[in-house]
Amino acid sequence: MTSLNRGDKAAFSELMTRHGPAVYRFAWALADEAHQADDLLQETFLVMWKRRHKIVLASESLLPWLLTTCRFTAYNSNRKSRARRTLPLDTAETATSTGAPASAIDELNWVREEIGALGPIDRQLIERCLLEGESYAAAAAALGISPAAARKRIQRTRIHLGAARIENQ
Repeated sequence: MTSLNRGDKAAFSELMTRHGPAVYRFAWALADEAHQADDLLQETFLVMWKRRHKIVLASESLLPWLLTTCRFTAYNSNRKSRARRTLPLDTAETATSTGAPASAIDELNWVREEIGALGPIDRQLIERCLLEGESYAAAAAALGISPAAARKRIQRTRIHLGAARIENQ
């Protein structure tokens, strides 16, 4: 550990060779998607390198610290990707093919109808920001309004959709 603290790249390489396979298998088990395992492995060892001066080991091995770091890195990565993950609002057939219950298909159709009934600017804002993940500033610029106006319009639309949902139930 002391040579790693001094920035010895050979010590880093040795740790990567020794613990990399175990960390990779652990990352693969934690990742939402298999292709994330490589990124989690790299991120875990990058964190180790950046924090090498502050690492306190509970035992002689660095592996428990690496696995704990990998776990938190995976949780953060999974949470971010889940927040961005959306289902297409294409058609009820999409929901049916995924085995969604009838109530979910009805709700999906209701959401599509409500979004379709919005005014053109509000509809485009919802589609760009909430469905496609575009930033408020970028959507506002594309629509010729200020970012503050875009945020306010989306806030009002959310309130409107929430009230309409209560009425619909």
